[in-house]
Amino acid sequence: PPLLPHLTTDTNLNSGRVAAMQSLLMAQRLLSSAARGVCRGSLPLAPARQPWLRSAAVAAASGQRQELAVGASPFLQTAVVARHFCQGAEAASTGGASGAAEAPLARQRPHPMSMRFAYTRKPFFPVWTKNLRDFTRKKKGKKLGKGMGRTQGITWRSKRQIGKKARTWERGTYPLFKRVPRWPEAHMRNKRKTLEPLNLSKLRYFIQKGRLDTRFPITQRHLYDSKCVTSIKRGVGLFNVNDFPFPYKIDIEVAGADQSSIDMIKAVGGSVTIVYMEPVALRAHLKPWKYEVLPRTARPTLKMVTYMEKMKARGALVRYIKPLWLIDEERRLQTQLRELQGQDSVAVAEKLARSGEHLGKEALG
Repeated sequence: PPLLPHLTTDTNLNSGRVAAMQSLLMAQRLLSSAARGVCRGSLPLAPARQPWLRSAAVAAASGQRQELAVGASPFLQTAVVARHFCQGAEAASTGGASGAAEAPLARQRPHPMSMRFAYTRKPFFPVWTKNLRDFTRKKKGKKLGKGMGRTQGITWRSKRQIGKKARTWERGTYPLFKRVPRWPEAHMRNKRKTLEPLNLSKLRYFIQKGRLDTRFPITQRHLYDSKCVTSIKRGVGLFNVNDFPFPYKIDIEVAGADQSSIDMIKAVGGSVTIVYMEPVALRAHLKPWKYEVLPRTARPTLKMVTYMEKMKARGALVRYIKPLWLIDEERRLQTQLRELQGQDSVAVAEKLARSGEHLGKEALG
């Protein structure tokens, strides 16, 4: 049914009123389309259920001046447009006596909250679940022609390397020949007991700085206290690079030294003493305040005695407690030498050769 039935039944309307009626019908269509939610920012309600729409249309047709507020709804703005249509039609029918008709107001767009909503045709309010978009869920694009797999194409064939690969290549994993330790090299390397290295150049630097005193013998504790060697577990071993000369005359006690360092220190009148200390005795030597009773120095093994004698052959002085079996062996050798130096030396030598005692089989067991 039309919004204003009393206007449609009147037959005495002039041509201006007929034009106003046509403009009113156009405004009715605009109101109906706005009520259905076509206009941006409107509510999706039917025009028959909004009583104020009828009053707005009556106000537009009667020509009353109703100024809209800044925050007016789009329906009232549409009613004002319809009123201007009616006034323009009446002015055109009367011949324009009252002057030029008022220009219709431009259709105002709702202010979008962001550029994303600037050109949308959906209403801003009310906010429904279907108006929201879950931007966190992103569906991975499906690759055509890659089978029925979940990712469609992420296979070893797509990741295959171009070119030759090594025989030990295991598709990026750590190869077996690197996971398994070498035997027996790696096993023996882990068991090897090494000394803390000390270069003669570093020793010369600490002497120049005054952190070591050459007037007294330099022990391993002096090297540890002066931070020349920060950590000592097995002992300190001297070494020299390219036979570099050493300018200071010192007397140093270490656990090991190479031939070059021994020669360079002896060249200026110094001495190198190789001292045997087991880990407990070495710790008591470095940190004596941790022991109420200092432990006794242990006797070296056969392997260490051999090492100490090798250092003695290089020209260094050695100091260690001789084991009991070594003392007995030295006594036996001295007895044999005295017998050989006596009057019946030839007979004693033949006796020793026949019995085999000169080899020390009985003493060594």
